[in-house]
Amino acid sequence: MTIGILLLTHNDIGAQLLLAAKSTYGSVPIRTEVLSIDHYDQPSDLTNLAKQYIKLLNKGNGVLILTDMFGSTPSNIAREFSHLKSVNIVAGINLSMLLHVFNYPELNLKDLTKAAVEGGKNGVIQIENERKKSNNIK
Repeated sequence: MTIGILLLTHNDIGAQLLLAAKSTYGSVPIRTEVLSIDHYDQPSDLTNLAKQYIKLLNKGNGVLILTDMFGSTPSNIAREFSHLKSVNIVAGINLSMLLHVFNYPELNLKDLTKAAVEGGKNGVIQIENERKKSNNIK
């Protein structure tokens, strides 16, 4: 069972995240396409292009759309497809999320969507300042 992935992001965010994932894994285990949105693009044109990508990526098991920021143009375009049962959308992509998704290529759309959210959340961690922990160093 293979889900298609569409990275729908501002500028080259999706392309750079995919490049980082490819350098980590060598290749990615899930068919992934990138749709980058620039400030001069027309949302209606991008919606039509996203529709074509979804058709290309959906081999019967669905498509997971990952966007960079909720409420932005990429996520608003993605929301145009939220009524489709074969499409799930997660906003707030980060590298941890994408790598986590690629770790589970066998999951169904529902479970892969949960894995994306889990991977994204687990990748956001405050790193403690070691100097605060030591009483000897100021």
